[in-house]
Amino acid sequence: MDLNRFDVIFFDSRDHELIRIVNSVYDADIRPGYVRKLYYRFFHPLGIKELAESKGLHTAYAIVSLLESMERGGIENRLAALRALKAEVLDTADGPMPKNTARVLLQIMKELVRAKGNDARQLALAHTFRLAAFGKPRLVRKLLAHYHLLEMPEEWNQVTFDDHVHDANTSGRKSPTHLIMDAWIKGIRRLRVIYYHYIEPRFSLELIEAAKIMEIDLRIGIEFKTRYRDGYVSFIWVSRGLADAESFLCFLAEPHVVQFMAQGKQVLKFQEKQVLNLLQRFNEQHLKEMCRHLDIDLPPLSPEDFLCFAFPGQPSVPHLAEFIHATALEAMKTRVAELHELFQQADETKRVQIRTLIQQMDRFSVKQILDTYLTPGQHPDIFEFLAAVDDPDLPARLKLTHIQFLESIGQLLCDFRITLKLDNLAPEDVLEILYESKGLVTRLEIINLKNFVSGKTDHLFAVNELQKAINGGSLLKLKRQVRQIIFRVEKSDSPDHREQLVKLYQILYDIDALKNMYASYPVKSRIGSDSTGKSHQTYGMGFGIINTLPFRAQKQIHTQKRPVDSPGKHQRQPADDGRIH
Repeated sequence: MDLNRFDVIFFDSRDHELIRIVNSVYDADIRPGYVRKLYYRFFHPLGIKELAESKGLHTAYAIVSLLESMERGGIENRLAALRALKAEVLDTADGPMPKNTARVLLQIMKELVRAKGNDARQLALAHTFRLAAFGKPRLVRKLLAHYHLLEMPEEWNQVTFDDHVHDANTSGRKSPTHLIMDAWIKGIRRLRVIYYHYIEPRFSLELIEAAKIMEIDLRIGIEFKTRYRDGYVSFIWVSRGLADAESFLCFLAEPHVVQFMAQGKQVLKFQEKQVLNLLQRFNEQHLKEMCRHLDIDLPPLSPEDFLCFAFPGQPSVPHLAEFIHATALEAMKTRVAELHELFQQADETKRVQIRTLIQQMDRFSVKQILDTYLTPGQHPDIFEFLAAVDDPDLPARLKLTHIQFLESIGQLLCDFRITLKLDNLAPEDVLEILYESKGLVTRLEIINLKNFVSGKTDHLFAVNELQKAINGGSLLKLKRQVRQIIFRVEKSDSPDHREQLVKLYQILYDIDALKNMYASYPVKSRIGSDSTGKSHQTYGMGFGIINTLPFRAQKQIHTQKRPVDSPGKHQRQPADDGRIH
């Protein structure tokens, strides 16, 4: 469906009114023109409000109220707007496809906001929004396909999930409410939102309440880095048995938990210091090189500007790359305008040079910055900070080995789950960590899309075989798998593996103990996108089991040349394309 073909569509005053409402959200200098309608949230959707406006417009008021709260409101405003939106769009939707209609309406409204400044596109979107509000199945299905959204069963019993996503308070782009809303639009029913080292109570409150409103099964996890040999390993801790916001907040207020979280804050402060050191190193070593490559001129980048850019998230290397890219992009816009003027007067040789330069600018991306200027090989002293155990500035948490950490985290809560991230871990490492955890690690993040797409998958099949052997209950199969791992390590003949071989042989001799560790709680898999909702991401959030979807959605998947259930086979898609993998 081409939403820009408006030559045969007749727009009326309600289309223009809808655009005026949407645009007023971002006009901070004027009082929103639809403020007289804010009392709508106190009325029932099928009461007097239905007599005052068409369904399309008062549905739009509810969505715009939420979008405005995301832009300028606080936590309570966002949650109140989300409740009103659910009552307006979800609970009273017309037609045989109310939930899919609501998903389409939310997605169109997001596009309408993004199209600000493009009057023709906004008019087409506004008109389509009002037509979609009637809930006619044929139009709803066309729009679902247009926005790469798979049709979901109206019983809302599909198996869809994502075990690893981030919001704006870590490395993501979306507020907790926005993240939950987008997850619902994509049809996700189970979500795990991951924080780094520490959870701010008010952020967890917003997540839990927003998920409750949208009826999404939510888990909040904390990702920790601990020492493992000469590097680090990452664990994700997820609480169990804390069903509502009140119980979770009471847990966070307990003295031993407050102390534990304070140690996490120290890690984040240390990380911020390291990233600011990296920014200074970039200014000294790489800024001029980047400017020469792009033919632009930039002053040294300001640490204060970077911290403002990253807020409210936790400053990280990806944040720094995005900040560099955004700053360079502003300079490139000015330079491209100058190049277009020069192009008109230049000879053919000069025109070729200008075209080449503009192509270089077009290819310039966040990933290129990360791969060219911010690699661990160029700045080992900053990236490999875990090796500096004697550094007095190194937080106590980062001095803990993985064994010490697992012993300490068990004191937080009696009911929890720990997931081991497989980043840069070989099967022998996974085997050693599972054994030394004494059964505390019961989950493996078998697929992380960031690593999966970049090709870091060679170890996954061997790890999966080890997982099956541990869960199979057969001592002979487990022993055979451990022997295969030992043989592979011995064959590498690396001096670094000699110490590990001693540990692996110890595990082989104590194989019965390893089997018994997971007799009651088998090692399960976790699958996550590690999505932050940013454009340089290859994929957005969401996975689904195909045979739990409606027949039309299953047929759509199987007939596509690049099926959405096979991420490794189809081309790069923007992070926010709505696909369920």
